[in-house]
Amino acid sequence: MTATDFLSVERTYLQGGAKVFIFQPSPEGGVKLLKQGHLSGLVTLRTESKKWREAETTENLHAVPTPLAIYITKDGKVGVKSIQPGKPLELKGMFPIEEVAEPYTKPGLRLPITARLKYKLRSLLGTSSCPWGYEELNDRYCIIENWEYLKDSYYADSKTFTEWIPFMGLKVKTGGYKEIRSISASWGIQLTTSTNSMWSLSIDGIPVLDFGNSYSGSTLKVSYAPEHVIETENGYLDRYLNLPLKYVVVVYNIPVYDKWKKEYASIPIAGVYPLEVMMSGEYNVGESDLNRNHLLTDYLPNSHFPTSNIKAEIKVAKTDSRGSYPNLVFDFQGSSGYNFYSTPLGGSAANWLWSKLPGIGTLSITFSYSSTSQSVATYRIDIEEGAPNRAYYASILKRNLTLTNSNNVEAAMYFATVDDGQDSLPPCIGNFCPKSLDPNTER
Repeated sequence: MTATDFLSVERTYLQGGAKVFIFQPSPEGGVKLLKQGHLSGLVTLRTESKKWREAETTENLHAVPTPLAIYITKDGKVGVKSIQPGKPLELKGMFPIEEVAEPYTKPGLRLPITARLKYKLRSLLGTSSCPWGYEELNDRYCIIENWEYLKDSYYADSKTFTEWIPFMGLKVKTGGYKEIRSISASWGIQLTTSTNSMWSLSIDGIPVLDFGNSYSGSTLKVSYAPEHVIETENGYLDRYLNLPLKYVVVVYNIPVYDKWKKEYASIPIAGVYPLEVMMSGEYNVGESDLNRNHLLTDYLPNSHFPTSNIKAEIKVAKTDSRGSYPNLVFDFQGSSGYNFYSTPLGGSAANWLWSKLPGIGTLSITFSYSSTSQSVATYRIDIEEGAPNRAYYASILKRNLTLTNSNNVEAAMYFATVDDGQDSLPPCIGNFCPKSLDPNTER
């Protein structure tokens, strides 16, 4: 069954059955509840998609955010999935409630008179052990019955941010007899309409990824490949290639009640969706452009160097007799299956998110390229002038993520740290430490 979009009405097919809440962020802020209840089969939604298309009158690459279905199965498992055009949605549980629910205070509810009478009668008859406003899920949990009973935006909210976001970055931290005097770099990004916007989600800190819409608009090409070597400042260097991005952040707290523990709880869920890359055309950036605007900087604009809860590959490299090491870092991405590419959240979005859900964990902005994509990214770093016959350590970041169909994927993050390893053994780079050193290298 396909999902169709006529004006603001969309239809989708839900495989299986569950208690489902379907939300979509609104262009004016906040979140709209599109549908709720025990749903299965063909479902018709009046979405916010038309409003988003009307708001995005731009030639830049842009994508409408897909609705999100948050659902709880009878066996007590939670799932979150994107409702994608043309694809049925399987209501398969992902995480047991007890693994992702956090204790929370009793929510304030606005119960209409009819609901009060129903719950009072239920209490008198003893047909349910759930609190007022909740319904039975199974022998342990109750779930909020009607989302519209909830009083405030703590339980569902969204905010759109426009910020310069680092897409690629490098730190060099060396000194003393192992000082790196110069490096060379070749970085490039090409984004086209075959780029997919992704929902980067967190369910109580567990990262999950799902597909959104492909982009519409004009191609963007950005390259940073200086003709000459890049000299460090006494062995230290920072470079960041940044792009202006509009993206939406959503937060949800799903109220549940644990009958075994007799306590209220909520399931914290957050998501990030890139809406628009706010420039198009072709840009060739060199060292003469450093800090002229936000495109190439030696500082992070409105963001943090990604470290926490992110995997790093540690490469130990020994320079030759001239102190050089070509292809210390080299990665080329595009045109083979689905490739995933993540960048860190901007500072304003991260602060807003953590004020709403302090323990939600690390989120990133994620894109994907299909097997037929013309979108590519390339990232190369060479040591040109280091200490001869010495070991250096490169930390290359990756994110291990799980698609909502349970397939594990690795998302590239084009951020690397080059360290001389003189401060620790094994050398720690950022928050990362390799488990062992190559015995053939010198410290």
